[in-house]
Amino acid sequence: MKLKVQYSTMIVKNLEESVKFYRDVLGLKEGYHVDLPVGQITIMESEGGASVELIESPDFPVGLYSVGTDVDDIDKATEELKAAGYDTLGPVIPTSVGRQTFVLDPNGVRICLIEHTNEYRDRNMNGR
Repeated sequence: MKLKVQYSTMIVKNLEESVKFYRDVLGLKEGYHVDLPVGQITIMESEGGASVELIESPDFPVGLYSVGTDVDDIDKATEELKAAGYDTLGPVIPTSVGRQTFVLDPNGVRICLIEHTNEYRDRNMNGR
């Protein structure tokens, strides 16, 4: 399985305040923004590295939500996880950026496995 960590997802109380912290204090670049049916997301990009995905939504408790990855073949990845004794938290589902599922690490941290579309990779991942 070829896997690359792309971002950490954090659920925040106040998106505007959080963006200011990550941009003005930590020096991350404000990336794209998405309005959700209930909430909003802003991606904060680090230079040459993984991003921080900030989500403000009353549907989730505040804190670390998951570590997001990019996998080259999600079907193969889920087979390898199962062979190693790890089941995914649900089926592979389509998303606006590709296909994804979650697995828990031994500590209970959600790892989001995403097979991004080529279009998304070209537009947003800049060779990361």
